[in-house]
Amino acid sequence: MTGIACRANFFDASALARYYCDEPCSEVLRPYFNSCATKYTTPFCFYEAMNVLKGKWKYRNELNREQYLLAASHLTAWYGASSGNIKDLDFTDPLVFKSARDLVKRTELDLSDAFQILSVKYGYFSSLVRESQTILVTADKPLAKAAREEGLRVWSIMEEAAP
Repeated sequence: MTGIACRANFFDASALARYYCDEPCSEVLRPYFNSCATKYTTPFCFYEAMNVLKGKWKYRNELNREQYLLAASHLTAWYGASSGNIKDLDFTDPLVFKSARDLVKRTELDLSDAFQILSVKYGYFSSLVRESQTILVTADKPLAKAAREEGLRVWSIMEEAAP
């Protein structure tokens, strides 16, 4: 008997911004996001996505105030319901920070991206393996490349069809 693999989907800030605003590949991402039973993000990605929304409103005039507030409200509600209580890695732990710093030194990533990789690799859903292994969903090509090099499953939404 075969079954459908149960997996978690980790959405980074670039994917969340595409879900909550109209951007390239939003039309591909939204049905996938809506079909996922288990989806989450880290506090870093939540705050980074909130900052992206702010930039679209305040600095690039891509959202008006009402669109900004609606997108931020929906993102916040989703984060609180799906990810707010997930025990994440302690990024202030010296060993975790050292691992992130070492990843930055080996790649072109910043610390925020390195923490995302570490969260998927060692965090709450890291025990899922094979077909159930967590998928990192991102529009960030360097992050996708580095995550694959670290052995993670990735959907690079700007380059690939949905898994």
